[in-house]
Amino acid sequence: MELSDKIKSLPDRPGVYLFKGKRGEVLYIGKALSIRKRVQSYFQGREMPPEHSDRMSRLLSQVLDVEVIVTDNELEALVLESTLVKERQPRYNIVLKDDKHYPFLKLDLQDPWPRLQVVRRVKDDKALYFGPYVPATTMWRLLHLINRTFPLRKCPDVRGRRHCLDYHLGRCLGPCEGSVSKAEYDQLVERVRLVLEGRDRELAKQLEGSMRQAAERLEFERAARLRDQLVTLREALAGQKVLSPGGEEQDILGVSMEGSEANIQVLQVRRGRLVGREAFTFGEGLARGPGDLLDAFIRQFYVRRHTVPREILTSHSVEDGEVIGRWLSERAGHRVVIHHPRRGRKARLVELAVKNAQIALMASLKSAAGRRAALQELQEALGLGHPPHRVEAFDISNIQGMWAVGSQVVFEDALPNRSQYKRYRIKTVAGADDYAMLEEVLRRRFARALESPLPDLILVDGGRGQLNVALTVARELGHRDLPIIALAKEEETIHQWRSPVPMTLPETSRARHVLQQLRDEAHRFAITYHKRLRAKQGLVSILEEIPGVGEKRRQALLRHFGSLKVMQQASIEDIRKAGGLPSHAAAAVHDFVQALTE
Repeated sequence: MELSDKIKSLPDRPGVYLFKGKRGEVLYIGKALSIRKRVQSYFQGREMPPEHSDRMSRLLSQVLDVEVIVTDNELEALVLESTLVKERQPRYNIVLKDDKHYPFLKLDLQDPWPRLQVVRRVKDDKALYFGPYVPATTMWRLLHLINRTFPLRKCPDVRGRRHCLDYHLGRCLGPCEGSVSKAEYDQLVERVRLVLEGRDRELAKQLEGSMRQAAERLEFERAARLRDQLVTLREALAGQKVLSPGGEEQDILGVSMEGSEANIQVLQVRRGRLVGREAFTFGEGLARGPGDLLDAFIRQFYVRRHTVPREILTSHSVEDGEVIGRWLSERAGHRVVIHHPRRGRKARLVELAVKNAQIALMASLKSAAGRRAALQELQEALGLGHPPHRVEAFDISNIQGMWAVGSQVVFEDALPNRSQYKRYRIKTVAGADDYAMLEEVLRRRFARALESPLPDLILVDGGRGQLNVALTVARELGHRDLPIIALAKEEETIHQWRSPVPMTLPETSRARHVLQQLRDEAHRFAITYHKRLRAKQGLVSILEEIPGVGEKRRQALLRHFGSLKVMQQASIEDIRKAGGLPSHAAAAVHDFVQALTE
């Protein structure tokens, strides 16, 4: 049947339609109250901004087939469309990046002595997950506050352990040796949960009441501890901006579009306080305007979220807002309203989100103009003689010295040139010495200077120590004038070759974005190679690398567990009994095999 005839015979009912190409690949997925009318509107011509009409023409020229799935109502069609877009990720749909790149905080209340973990994937294991945190620095700041204020354990397993340095520094209550009661530890866990849920003021009242009770019972040491926790919490609260005096829970969505590029900012307000911000940049898609983009964005964004606020404020009207609100209400278990405010306090909040989106769009690296501006900004920030056309970044990956590798990635005009990437298997360094490994990689790179000219700028992943290693190697080999910098994680500080004082670029800086992309790409390339080498090793060769495990104990562990996967699920006590190991050696084996899951 010809495509035109097939379109005429499509059902006049709610459902989902899939445009397919010549190989049967899905090009675009949409939903409609009437499948026939919506699909016909594509081929009969519909109004779109000029910057999107070319893209629509390219899509329609490739469509050779249409598949439809009929649903009972528009709500079912919306849910099905969101699921299919997430699974298939069609080229012409607006597709969000997977949250697995962003960190979460995991709190497993099924563990008798819960601890906080930083994870990249959410599992269906009944644990509590908080996040994703974007940028990741917000999570590290929160984690630092919690670790400083509430001394939960940090070790992977309490069984078979003794008091560690954290206990003696007051950073852990020592459940491993029974130094804290279960009730007291559970109370601490509950306070951490309140912080992670954004219920700071509720926690502050609890701490204040507990402090008074402890003082009345003459438990002055406990009262002092509670006082310190309260002071730290109030300092953190003072740094949060109050956006809603009514204490609402809201997500505020602002969009800015320029040509075919767009940026969406999500400001997260919990109990009236701004607790987080996420940003998403789009360079492709068939959105007819800001409202259409927000419509597609909301359906994908919240299908990935474990919690949904009661109110979502948008900078532009969302056509399917009422239907999406009903769907989100079902998912969240409470009423969710999508609202486009036009005046008053809520409208001003939306304006704030739009302003952030405009700033972020200006800093985007997707356009050629944006990349040129980023390199010019980088030139000015580092005091270079010209924009760095070619930049090389280096990173090291290993576990306690095993399967040690280095990576070299190359960006030209702020874009990755993957044909120039290079992997290095560490050959001359024994043990876990990242500095020596970096030195080896850089010496090998500089040795190829004739066949592969040196770049305009070198970036190493790390801080002042890594920078000093790179500078020493460069000077020894006659490259004294080569600009070299190091970019430290978490704080995102830049250590320079010509100044002992580190610098930090603004979050909206194009130069900062391109350096972060370089550093993260070098890390990704190194760890991918490292994992590939690890995957080739069996349990026998892994056990041979662990200090303190002799031949007899290796054989005993091998007979008992049989595989690395089984051994990774064992406790310290299981390993101690199976291998006849002392407690400290069993803990070392446990921590080593656990590290291989990262």
